[in-house]
Amino acid sequence: MTGIEDFSGYEVLQAAMEVEKGGQQFYTEMAERAETNSVRKLFSQLALDEVQHLQTLKELIPQFEAGMFWEDEELIIPYLKRFKAQNLFPSRERLETVLRQKNADILALDLAIEAENKFAAYFKFAAEQARSAEGRETFHWLAKEEERHAAILSERREQM
Repeated sequence: MTGIEDFSGYEVLQAAMEVEKGGQQFYTEMAERAETNSVRKLFSQLALDEVQHLQTLKELIPQFEAGMFWEDEELIIPYLKRFKAQNLFPSRERLETVLRQKNADILALDLAIEAENKFAAYFKFAAEQARSAEGRETFHWLAKEEERHAAILSERREQM
């Protein structure tokens, strides 16, 4: 696959960790800038959840370093290239535009729901590629956590 960088299982783990770090940063900023206390508390809790997810991923590092994790890196490489190129989190400009709107909390919830759905899809794909049972279980767990976040955000969105 000339011209395409090969992603090892360890590199995929690093990408997943970046997702969680980005999620924590996004939710922390959104909590600081939320208009209502209920949305502020929700975003703060989600930021804490992302820290927990990051810790879970860090515990998997030894497995990835051992190179025992992926069934078919030829399949996952193009996916990772596309994933890495996507804007999973809204751009700074888009976020600032949303935060200036009258209904900023509702729009911020919409952005968060969109991002959580993207994360869930990523972790589901990673689970399908994992060789070890522990890796599959962890990525399935992360996908379910992201789906749970999307559901919580959607529920709060409907209440507003």
